[in-house]
Amino acid sequence: MGLRGFIIALHIFAVIYWMGGLLMIASLLARVPEEVGLPKERFLGAARRLFEVGTNVGAAITVALGILLVMMDPAVLRQGWLHAKLLLVAVLLFYHVRFYRRIVFLEDNPSQSTHREFSIIHAAVSLLLIAILLLTVLKPF
Repeated sequence: MGLRGFIIALHIFAVIYWMGGLLMIASLLARVPEEVGLPKERFLGAARRLFEVGTNVGAAITVALGILLVMMDPAVLRQGWLHAKLLLVAVLLFYHVRFYRRIVFLEDNPSQSTHREFSIIHAAVSLLLIAILLLTVLKPF
């Protein structure tokens, strides 16, 4: 379990780093509609920096280590729980790209967002994370 256990631990840390970044960005962007002037610009700047430095790195490490883990045990590809997990990870990657597009759009149009939009995204990302964790730990299929 030595090397594999170490890679799993790093993979889990990267997932936490990635998901924490996405959840923080959702929280920051949910506050943008309530702010005016400089605070609005600061929230958008913080969201962009967090995305570029935090979530991109976390996502890249998560995916790279996930691929490495599958390469170390290719038989896992025949298990249904992994197929479901990978589908949910693909949905998370969709949200990841959506966050970037929303940040870029809001930098030019800061009044074009709603608190509700990012609250819903925050909830969706949280639910996806819980579902992925349950699939990984319980391996129901």
